[in-house]
Amino acid sequence: MEITLPLFGTASTTSDSSGLSVTGLVTPLNATTPWQLELPASGVFGLTGPSGSGKSTLLAALAGQRHCRGNITFANTVWQRGRRALATHKRTLSLGFQDSRLFAGQSVADNLALARRYSRRPLSEEECGRLLEAFGIEPLLHQPVELLSGGEAQRVAVLRQLYNNAPLQLFDEPLSAVDRAQVLRRLLPTLRDFWARYPALVIWTSHDFDEIQLLAQRCLWMDSANLSAPLSLPEIAQRLDSHGVGDSCRSRIEARVESLNDGLLTLDLGGISIFADRVAGHYRKGDTAAFLLEAGDISLSVEKPGLSSILNCLPVTLVAKQNLTDGRIRLHLAAADQVFYADISRLSCERLELREGTTYFAQFKAGSLAGL
Repeated sequence: MEITLPLFGTASTTSDSSGLSVTGLVTPLNATTPWQLELPASGVFGLTGPSGSGKSTLLAALAGQRHCRGNITFANTVWQRGRRALATHKRTLSLGFQDSRLFAGQSVADNLALARRYSRRPLSEEECGRLLEAFGIEPLLHQPVELLSGGEAQRVAVLRQLYNNAPLQLFDEPLSAVDRAQVLRRLLPTLRDFWARYPALVIWTSHDFDEIQLLAQRCLWMDSANLSAPLSLPEIAQRLDSHGVGDSCRSRIEARVESLNDGLLTLDLGGISIFADRVAGHYRKGDTAAFLLEAGDISLSVEKPGLSSILNCLPVTLVAKQNLTDGRIRLHLAAADQVFYADISRLSCERLELREGTTYFAQFKAGSLAGL
């Protein structure tokens, strides 16, 4: 196949490179370990790893903001070949930073309008209004950005990137200063829905594994400037655990939506109905919903409990027991081909005489399901 490469004239390629292709990419950080990366044209991928491993450097190199050599191609356009590089403003991407970097001397509305004006895939007025409401930005529109708090500035910066709606969207710790409950309950579900409607290739960098679990199904891992190909979320959880970074004890679970009435969502988890409350009304019957369940919110019973105010009671199989450093026991539980975790005391484990391979009953409140 012959393609036209704007920066370098005409060249030939033997493979479809409509997504992101990175080969032999070297920066001053990884002089002896060139980065290789192949990602599709759309999809959300996490990027995590220990601090200082090179995550921000990778994003800056992709964006053309970091001196590097190697090859970068996106959507059949060469962005970098050897030491020759396409300017940042000619790459169809957006890059968001932890420190927001809003345009000073401008209002929130001005910052958003600028992103929309230069967008190559502008959003409709209706979509912009929907995002404004979801991000809680409307009361801030006429404020100078210098008066925003750190969390407000981050919300505006992420919204600015969505308004731009670039085909490749790079995020570097974009919600670290935002209230955690707001992130889980409101912003992450909004982002997930947005990218389902407006597909893009998204690389979401974070030390917060909960964010990654709710947004992505696969994740890049970087350690000492070594970049791994996209891994499954359980593989990433194991690496975080082995490196002593990340403290998530929430499990990602997927279930199919059955109904939503008066804020109570009914979900089908492998033939078992479970319930979630305080849920927004943007779910439709048949949708697949992903959510997080806190390990400490689960109790375990040997026999099926009677009627209780706790709505969720799930038969589970104990797969494994893991000793935690604080004396508790982490139980690996399986239900409907999904594995999740429950943390209990060693005393409870001994009193219940829990055995691997045995079926028990896990209970948790409808309000324990986060990210819906």
